[in-house]
Amino acid sequence: MRALATSVLLALVGCRGPVQPELSLDPAANFAAHVEHDRIVIDRLPGGRSGVVAPPGWFRWGGAPTFVLDEDGRAVADLWLTAPASVKVRTAGAGNAPVEGSVEPAWDDNAIRLTLHQPGMEALRTDSFARAATGAGPPVLSRIAQTVLDVRGTYRATLHDASGAETGWLRVRISPYQASSRIYDGVVPPEVAPGLVAAIPVALGSEIDWIEDHTLDVYRGTMTGPLHESIPVGR
Repeated sequence: MRALATSVLLALVGCRGPVQPELSLDPAANFAAHVEHDRIVIDRLPGGRSGVVAPPGWFRWGGAPTFVLDEDGRAVADLWLTAPASVKVRTAGAGNAPVEGSVEPAWDDNAIRLTLHQPGMEALRTDSFARAATGAGPPVLSRIAQTVLDVRGTYRATLHDASGAETGWLRVRISPYQASSRIYDGVVPPEVAPGLVAAIPVALGSEIDWIEDHTLDVYRGTMTGPLHESIPVGR
């Protein structure tokens, strides 16, 4: 009986698969998020809160937001993804009320920069997202990437206020070999509203989606698209 129990236990352990590495976040960051299936988990918001960004339901009706930010089960902001990297933010349930924040993209030679707008706050602008280490692929997060391998990496951009002074930073890490395929973190001014903070990974993630959808997936021949998990050699 003991041998049978041991065999069952070993079988169950074997079915668990590889242990997922822990999420690594910069301790200095007051904003952090990661992709988890079809949603974005907001691990940190300024002020110490957290939340989840997810579609509002199975079906999206005309005029409905693309995503909703929930904090502790309470909807606090609606987000509309209107184009790649373009996001508008309104108070949850406010419908066609005035926009309370937005993320707007711009490109320098196909390398994206973001501008954050919020009423009563000076616009905040990023530099291009520069690759943190030299290696394969463009030196910045860019639409000139040729394959999904070119997109992988760690990218960081400085955040500037209207005068050009440094006021924070944003970072994204893209890899199928980490706890989440995309991990975001950074430092943003504390006056940036939670909905606008949550719009950052939505905007940046949609740009990464666009880039990966227009690159060669080397694991699928001539097909394009992102690599969500590694494929062992020889399979």
